[in-house]
Amino acid sequence: MKKIILCAFALLLAAACNKEDISLKGNAYSATGEFGTPIYLEFHPSEYRVFGKVVNRYNGPYTIDGNLIKFGLLATTMMMGIGDSMKDEQAYFQFLTKVDRFELNGETLILKAPDGEFMTFTYDGTTEDYGR
Repeated sequence: MKKIILCAFALLLAAACNKEDISLKGNAYSATGEFGTPIYLEFHPSEYRVFGKVVNRYNGPYTIDGNLIKFGLLATTMMMGIGDSMKDEQAYFQFLTKVDRFELNGETLILKAPDGEFMTFTYDGTTEDYGR
């Protein structure tokens, strides 16, 4: 009985020490770029990976600790977009390299950079619902 109680306590302690926030996992969000381009951001349901689409599809790793988030190197396809959509995509990818924290308020995800720049996304459902 003591072993069961000690194991349960150890598991609870480990969970309390882990500040990792998994509330983003499995969720899909969208935003609109400065020139009106739709931007999609999805969080893998079980891995620490993001994927999505602006003009090009992209994917890559991220790390998270509480409300701190950092996006790793993204892999992208290399298609050309129409009009200013490429400007929106380039600005978005550059912004992601600076993001260091986020806020999640209901169905609104706000990514923030240290320089005060931010981007607001709206919840679109789960990655399973999205089917991209």
